[in-house]
Formats: sequence, structure tokens, C-alpha cells
Amino acid sequence: MSIEDLALYLGDSKRTIYKYIASGDCPPYIKLNSKNIKFDRADVDQWLESKKVNPKQHNKEE
Repeated sequence: MSIEDLALYLGDSKRTIYKYIASGDCPPYIKLNSKNIKFDRADVDQWLESKKVNPKQHNKEE
């Protein structure tokens, strides 16, 4: 999926996706060239799964 597709899938803007990429906090991607980046949906779903927070554990960490 393209950056545009990923933005739609996540409900974020393209700018936010570029920020994720710049920070290194993004799903694995394939860089075909400097202007063409692709994401695999399975990698995106796995990345999202890794971002889940258990509310009970989250409150204990604060």
C-alpha cells in the first residue's frame, strides 16, 4: 500500500505518516526509490498490534 493508502487505513494524514517514517516509528516498508515507498498490509497490522496498550498496565506505569 502507498503512503496515501496507509494514511487512509490509519485515519492519519500523509504528513503524519512521513513523521512516523522520519522518527523510525513506523511499519517496515519497501523503498523503491526516493519518492516511492510501499507498505505491506500484514506488516502494518503487526505494527498496529505491537502498539496496543492494556489500560490497566498503562495506568500502573504512570
